[in-house]
Amino acid sequence: MPFDIYSTRAQLAAIELMPKPNSFLLDAFCADMGEVEDSRAIYDYRKGARRMAPIVHEGAGGVVMGRSGYETHEVGFCKIAPERVIDEPTISTRAFGEQLVGGMTPQERARHTLARDLMEMRDAIQLRREWMGEKVLTTGMLEVVEYTNEGAKVDTRLIADYNHTQRFIPATAWNQTGAKINDDMKRIVDIVYEGLGVVDKMIMAADVAEVVLSDEKYYKLYDGRNISMGEIATKYLGQGVRFLGWNSDGIEMYSISDKYVDDDGQLKDRIPSGMLIAGSKGCMRMYHGPVNQVERKGDTEEWRTYIKREVPLRYGSISGSAIKNRLTSCPTIVPFNVDGWCRAQVL
Repeated sequence: MPFDIYSTRAQLAAIELMPKPNSFLLDAFCADMGEVEDSRAIYDYRKGARRMAPIVHEGAGGVVMGRSGYETHEVGFCKIAPERVIDEPTISTRAFGEQLVGGMTPQERARHTLARDLMEMRDAIQLRREWMGEKVLTTGMLEVVEYTNEGAKVDTRLIADYNHTQRFIPATAWNQTGAKINDDMKRIVDIVYEGLGVVDKMIMAADVAEVVLSDEKYYKLYDGRNISMGEIATKYLGQGVRFLGWNSDGIEMYSISDKYVDDDGQLKDRIPSGMLIAGSKGCMRMYHGPVNQVERKGDTEEWRTYIKREVPLRYGSISGSAIKNRLTSCPTIVPFNVDGWCRAQVL
């Protein structure tokens, strides 16, 4: 039997060979826990503070010490399923960047279009994952907009409210006279520590970074390892990310100027204006649930289940002279420790 390059199995193999799309915010705070077979993700919800051991009287035994309590919760997966259509105009018209004379045949153009569509749909799915992580970090909940096959908005669904209370608002905004940026940063770190978390990164909106780096009083307390010729030398890392250096506690600081088009069609900042997020790798966890889809096998159609991050599907319409390529992923994001990060509105 000849090898079918358009089969789900063949496309899965190709996808797994593709490099993983970049996502700075997720990589900084979210641990990828892989794929699970269950229809819902289970996570432990913990809140609490450090407890001291009891002192006992001479000659006495021990004193029972309670354990930090936690609750087990379940949360559903989000289904992300972008599609691209390859129709007759697509394969008969010169593709972007294709040479004018002696170009590809329609069949070659169809294969080229499929490969390009798979890469672009993977990037779009990763942008949605990044959006999910940003919503959990900045709002403490995951609320999504769902669509029909035709792209019409159906409803807004609350996936989970994690009751995140680790918030900080300074007594004086950082862009106002009398702001105490260094003291406020220390307090943000303490808030996370009190919640049994760790801070190794602070990631801030671009307008926050501008204020921080231009504050003369803070500049004197700044860790000067990347100060050159009397100026702070930031380093651009791509995707709108800049490394700003280390604060007085030795914590890495970054800014993000990246923007995206939200479900309402508006262009929005990756991190909301005036906000700073402090935490560490693994304060959140991402799981991928099973992908269920109908596939044709011979003359029949049957359900197939894949325990994969992304699953392709190719199906066509003879009457419509078109082929659709779909890429489906079912991720969800949960906190490892709901008090393990702090969201600070400093402007």
